[in-house]
Amino acid sequence: MKTMQVVTQCDLMPLIDESESILDGDLMTQVAGEFTVRNGLIIDSHGNCWYRWRADGLDSWWRMFEETIDVPMGRKLVNSACDEEENLLNSNELDFTGFFRKKKSFNALKRRWWLHGWGNPNLSPLGFDSIGLTPLFAGMMQADVERIKSRRYRMLWEEKSNETTILTLEESNLPLTASKPSTSPVAKGEPYMLEIERGWKIDGLSHFLLPAGLFVRLQESCAGLTANISDDERSSWPDLGDGFLSLAIATKKLFIAGEELFLAADDRGWIESCEAFFGSRGMSTPISVKSLDSNGGIELKYSEVPCLAITVGNIAGAWVRCEGRPVKVELRMDDEFSYISLQSRYELS
Repeated sequence: MKTMQVVTQCDLMPLIDESESILDGDLMTQVAGEFTVRNGLIIDSHGNCWYRWRADGLDSWWRMFEETIDVPMGRKLVNSACDEEENLLNSNELDFTGFFRKKKSFNALKRRWWLHGWGNPNLSPLGFDSIGLTPLFAGMMQADVERIKSRRYRMLWEEKSNETTILTLEESNLPLTASKPSTSPVAKGEPYMLEIERGWKIDGLSHFLLPAGLFVRLQESCAGLTANISDDERSSWPDLGDGFLSLAIATKKLFIAGEELFLAADDRGWIESCEAFFGSRGMSTPISVKSLDSNGGIELKYSEVPCLAITVGNIAGAWVRCEGRPVKVELRMDDEFSYISLQSRYELS
């Protein structure tokens, strides 16, 4: 009597770890080829610094920032993003000549948005699909179109849905002059090795990369504005203008509102926790830490900080989460280093 072995589809399927099956190997390879990491910085091939943001985290940060600066800032965010992207495009990434120039430029544009996790750009109708902060990516898209078409536009944006935005461009007579850099280039490091799931997700949550210079420009755009900050809060920060304070306070609030458990029992613990929390996000890590008092006071020493307000806000929020008390922040700088001091805002009896 012959026996027959029945082979089902399950028998033919290889045993693959679920986490590995959803990773985007091509994206991970491209990110590692374009970006490096060093001293808590994410650095592109041209020496520009970048931050890795969670999409929902950036939305929350923006609400906190606008509440602090106390005026609508959507148009200033558009302009900051447009100017920063315009400067980054001096790398000639979207510049092509000859046959099929438009197609080559659009393919390069799609790749750029895919690489950074920004979503999908569209030229007809003009707009984009993205889960990110709409004014920010509207500004990015405006700079991209102006680069491809070599002309200036006035731009309006309309959100058709939670993810789809349509842009309306009107030609402008303004000259197409190059945007100046907002930060200085830095030396590159080791390849940025990161496990990224399809759709630029990490542990199921959407992320993207944003240039640090964008936040520097946003801070500069706040010149002349008076933020909604109490005297007690204002006296607890260095006097570097209300733009700096608004970015830093929003960043501190976002960290405090998060679910991360930040623990640092000593100087070494501070360095290790900063590397774990901020290093892979490009938000700077200290090269040394020293204690200032017996009540948790510390001074952190940094060699390179692309946007000081973001770094100061993060580390202030971490101190509050760690110590459970309001913080007083002081800052001093010399030609090579920045020193951030964190101590209890009020005297302890």
